[in-house]
Amino acid sequence: MKFWQSLAFVEMDQMVDLAQFCEEVGFHGVSYGDHLVTTRDQVDEYLYRDSGNIFWNPETHWPDPWVLTAALAQATSTLHFLSTIYILPLRDPLNAAKALSTAAYLSGDRVTLGAGVGWQKAEFEMVGQDFHTRGKRADEMLEIIPQLMAGEMTEFHGEHYDLPPVQMSPGTRKPIPIMIGGYAPAAMRRACRFDGWMATSHEEEEIYPLLDTLNGIRQDQESVGKSFDIWTGVKNPVDGTHERLAEAGVTMVNGTNFLDEDGRTTLSGIDDKKRRIEAFARQFIHKTTI
Repeated sequence: MKFWQSLAFVEMDQMVDLAQFCEEVGFHGVSYGDHLVTTRDQVDEYLYRDSGNIFWNPETHWPDPWVLTAALAQATSTLHFLSTIYILPLRDPLNAAKALSTAAYLSGDRVTLGAGVGWQKAEFEMVGQDFHTRGKRADEMLEIIPQLMAGEMTEFHGEHYDLPPVQMSPGTRKPIPIMIGGYAPAAMRRACRFDGWMATSHEEEEIYPLLDTLNGIRQDQESVGKSFDIWTGVKNPVDGTHERLAEAGVTMVNGTNFLDEDGRTTLSGIDDKKRRIEAFARQFIHKTTI
C-alpha cells in the first residue's frame, strides 16, 4: 500500500514546507487537483457529491499541477507526485505533453499522470474546448502524449487531432504511469487500457462495490493479469481499513484531509496541517522514525 497526502486546496505559501514534511514522515507522494478558475456562481452540477454543490470557493487555491510538481521536486528527493485529476481535454495534446514531460524530467521521473475528462462545462467553454467531445478527445490525447513524451518523431492523424511528423525534446527517461479517474463505464474501460484507476473519497464499505464493478470490466477486457494500481481516498479509516482494502486490490490511498467539519475547504495554519499529517502517519504508515 502506498500512502499519498493530498495537498489539494492548501495555501500556496505552505506547499514546499508540507511536501518536505510528508517526505520526512514517510508518505510515498503528494497529490493535488486541477481547475483553471472557480466561477462566482456555480452553473454546473458537481457530480461527486449528492448535493451537486462544490465544496470550495473562489478564494481556494488551485495551482497548476505541473508547475507545482516541478517546484516541489526541487525541494524533495524521494517524494512522488500525482494529479487527482488533471482535466486532460481542457487542453490540447501538445501543451499537455509539454507541461507533463517538463515536470517529469525535472522531478527525476517521480510523476504519475492521473487524468480525467472533467465535469464543468463552463470551464471548457471559457477556453474554447468542446465539452461534448471530451471523452473521444481524451482517448486521442492519451495516444499522442506518451509518444510525444518519448522524445521521438511522432505523427498522428485522428478524428480530432492531426499532427505532421514532430518531435518534443527533451524526452522523458522512461514512460510516465497513467491512471484514469471517473465512475462511468467508459472511464473504467479507459483506465483498464492504462496503469490504474482512481476514485474520489469514500467510506470503506462504499469502495468494495466499486472494485467489483471495476474488476468485472477488467475481466471483460482481459486485463486482469497485468500490473494495475487503484487509488482512493478513504473517509474515517480505522485500524485494519487499509489492510482490508489492500487485500481487495487497492494499492494507493490518500492520507488526512484539511476540510472543516462540514466537509468544505477552509484556511488553516501549517502547524495544524502538520499535526494532522503526523497523526495519520503514526496510526497508519507505522513509520518508526516519526
